[in-house]
Amino acid sequence: MTRLAPALLCLSILLQAATGQKQPVHSQTASASAYKLIALKVTGTTRYTDQEILAASGLRLGQNAADGDFKEAVQRLGDSGLFSAVVYSFSSSGAGTKLEIQLTDTDPGKLVPAHFDNFVGFTDAELLAALQRSVPLFKQLLPVAGTIPDHVSEALQALLTEKKFPGRVSFLREGDESGGALHGISYRIEEVTILIRSVEFPGASPEQTSLLAAAARRLVGAEYQRARLAAVAKFDLLPLYLARGYLNASFGPSDARVVTQPASDPQTPADLHSEIQVDAILPVTPGKVYSTSAVVWKGNSAIPAADLAPLLHLPLGQPADAVRLGEDVKAAIKLYRSHGYMSVQIKPDAQLDDEKSAVHYDLNVVEGDLYRMGEFEINGLDTQAKARMVEAWTLREGQPYNADYPKKFLEDTRQIVPRGVRWAVTIHEAVNAKDKTVDVEIRFKQQ
Repeated sequence: MTRLAPALLCLSILLQAATGQKQPVHSQTASASAYKLIALKVTGTTRYTDQEILAASGLRLGQNAADGDFKEAVQRLGDSGLFSAVVYSFSSSGAGTKLEIQLTDTDPGKLVPAHFDNFVGFTDAELLAALQRSVPLFKQLLPVAGTIPDHVSEALQALLTEKKFPGRVSFLREGDESGGALHGISYRIEEVTILIRSVEFPGASPEQTSLLAAAARRLVGAEYQRARLAAVAKFDLLPLYLARGYLNASFGPSDARVVTQPASDPQTPADLHSEIQVDAILPVTPGKVYSTSAVVWKGNSAIPAADLAPLLHLPLGQPADAVRLGEDVKAAIKLYRSHGYMSVQIKPDAQLDDEKSAVHYDLNVVEGDLYRMGEFEINGLDTQAKARMVEAWTLREGQPYNADYPKKFLEDTRQIVPRGVRWAVTIHEAVNAKDKTVDVEIRFKQQ
C-alpha cells in the first residue's frame, strides 16, 4: 500500500478585464451591491451540479465577493484533485456580480473507490449521507491525489466525535504489492480494538450456516475488518457453495452489530473504552443448485478428448462441483505440460439453463506452441556426482519437454546424491518463448 502526495494543479484564469471586455458600471464609484455574488454558472463538468460546486468552492450567493475570493475558490476546487483544469470569469453590474466557472473533470481512470473498513455502529447509508453533507464533492470515487481524501477523513472523524465513538480515523491508498496502479482508498478507525464475538450468515439455510460457521471459526476473536471478511468469504466460504452446485452464490459486504457492554462505572465516558466487541454479519445469496448436463472439450488437438475425459469428475445429472472442476482443469494443464505445451490455457465456459437448473460446460483449450528440451545443468555437487547425474538425465536436447520429468528424475536418482549431507534441492525452469525451449537447472545446496 502507498501514500501519494497531492499533485500541483495548473489553473488557467481568464478575467474579462484582461481581454479588454468592459464591466458595466452605473457610477464612477461602484455601489455596494456590485460586489454581491448573485449568480454562479458552472460548465464543463458532468459529475457535479452548480449547487455542489458552489458549496465546495466556499462561496455563498449573497455574500460580498471580489476577485481575490474567486481565486481562492478556484484554487480550492483545483486542489481537490477532481478537476484537471479550472477556468473562471466574472462580470459586475449594479445588481451584483455573476461568476462563471468552467471545469474539466479528472479522467475516470484516476479515480478509485472509498472503502470503510471497520466503521461499526454506522450503516453505509449513514456514512455516505454524513460525507455528502460535509464534503459536497464526495460521490464514493476519490482522486488518488488532492485534498478530497483528507476532507473525507476529517468528516469521518467529526462523525465519530459527534457520536462519542472512540478512535482516530486514518486512511491508506491501496495498491498491489508489485507497485502497480492504486485500486482504492481505505478508511479505518485506529486506537481502538474491534473484536468479532460471532459471525452471522443471513440468507443461509440451517445446514449451510453450520458449514459456514465451521469454515469461519478463525474469525471469532479476530479484529473486525471488512477487507478480511471479504477475503474469507471469497476463498473459504464461497467454495462451499460452488462445490455443491450453487454456481451463482454470492456474499454481500459485511456489516457489524456492536455488542452492548455496560461500563463498570456509569460515569465513565464511552470514548475511554479501547475495546469493542461486535457480531459480524456476512449476508449470502445462495441461488439455485445447477446440475451438470454436459462437459465438452474444445480446441484440443495434441491430446484427444478420450485422454482428457478421465481427468474430469463431474457426473452428469449431479450438482456441478465447480471447485472440483477447477482442480480437474489444473490436472489437464499438467498433462499438457508433460507433453511440452508449456503455455497451454484451459478456460471453462459455463452456460446456465435456469429453467432446467442445469449447466453445460465448454472447456476451451488454447494449446499454444510445443516446447522442446534445451540445456541441462547441475550445480552444487562434486564433479563425480554431477557427471553421474548428467549421465542419468535421459530427456535429450530437442525432444518435446516434459514438465513432470525433473521431479521424477530427482526421485529416481537419490542414490547418486552424496549421502551424509542434508541437501536443499531446487529445480529452475527457464522457458524461452523466442526459441520455444526450456532450460533446466537443478541446484543442490548443503544445509
